[in-house]
Amino acid sequence: MRTGMIAFIFAELFVLYQLTAQTAYAPLHPLIAKEIGLTLLQSGVVSASFLISYGLFQIPGGLLLDRLGLRVLFPIGVLCSALSIFLFSRSTTMLELIACRACLGCACSFSFAGLGVIAQRVFSPAGFAIAIGLGDSALGIGGAIGEFGVDILGEQMGWRLTILVTALIGVPLAIGCAWSLRGQFFGPIRATNISNTNSETLTITRQIQSVLKKREVILAALIYGGTCGMVMGFGGFWNIPLQEAWGWTPRQSVILNSVFFIGTAIGAPIFGMLSARLGAKILLIVGLVISILSYMFDLMFPPQWIMTNVEDWPLWVDCVTMFIIGFGLGTSILAFPIATRVVAPQMVGLTISIVNFSGIFFAAILQVVPGVIIQGFHDTTLIALQVGHSVFVLGILMAIAATLCLPAHTQPTRA
Repeated sequence: MRTGMIAFIFAELFVLYQLTAQTAYAPLHPLIAKEIGLTLLQSGVVSASFLISYGLFQIPGGLLLDRLGLRVLFPIGVLCSALSIFLFSRSTTMLELIACRACLGCACSFSFAGLGVIAQRVFSPAGFAIAIGLGDSALGIGGAIGEFGVDILGEQMGWRLTILVTALIGVPLAIGCAWSLRGQFFGPIRATNISNTNSETLTITRQIQSVLKKREVILAALIYGGTCGMVMGFGGFWNIPLQEAWGWTPRQSVILNSVFFIGTAIGAPIFGMLSARLGAKILLIVGLVISILSYMFDLMFPPQWIMTNVEDWPLWVDCVTMFIIGFGLGTSILAFPIATRVVAPQMVGLTISIVNFSGIFFAAILQVVPGVIIQGFHDTTLIALQVGHSVFVLGILMAIAATLCLPAHTQPTRA
């Protein structure tokens, strides 16, 4: 158990590292865009290139986790992530930025799935939901560090040196992963015949098909698609331009986005703990309804004519709104225990990757679509940003609809 806990901590640090590197682009993009000459749409494409490759490699990464094990893939993944971040710091063109972000997405593609595999092996079914919630906290904390911490460092050191420092942090983390995952326990699971889904005898296509036949897996993928699309698309890039359009300064906009990620980081483990008692379905409905109502309030109000002076609308009001949106979206982690409870142990990595792929796929779409809509207005006024941001409402509505289709008894087994 002690060995498993140490490994879980290092896996969580890998996820934290990934999100810090991933979201660091949002506060630094004005400096990068000014130096390299990028439009807002081009900046959105650079940001989305991470999510596209991260999503495309989710399923291959999950298959590799199930077949090769964590002890081989995690240290290599961290080192490749650090190398990609280093090369990003040396980039001078848009294509180089896209290539480096895409490589970072590939290297990190199995980080969250690997954390889920460790949690599934180390903790009880009820503990798994809590552990996934803690893993999602790393996403939120990493997002907050990537937003606020990197924004401060960027001002002091410039964007290239800030990214270089981020890359160097990956070296000791890779060593720690190699040390904590060295045991046989973190190798591949020997498959056993369970309902004719032996992963050693099935082809890759048949393995994926056997997982996708489970109704709960499809619904979990749709839930995570809508919620992760909001977290990564809105929080990962588009929230800052929206807040700036409302009249907040760049620093205040970064603070608001950091509070959004903090809300997610706090909400995820709380909902994970509550799921064993209340069930995932009711928690998802409550959390998602709170999030969509708070988001629509932030998107639509106060009307533009009130915002003649940002002092008329205190910053703390928007901070509370951002926290509530992020807190409600913390329920997104319940998609993973919903999906993994219906599959065989040797297919947990693949199942987590499929659900995560859905989230990243929608997140990539929702990082590009607002830019396309805004580009049609030929400006970046508040009204254009409001219309562009309306796509995030559709994502949450999709997640709510999928949640309503879940069986009423959907919840982890008690510890």
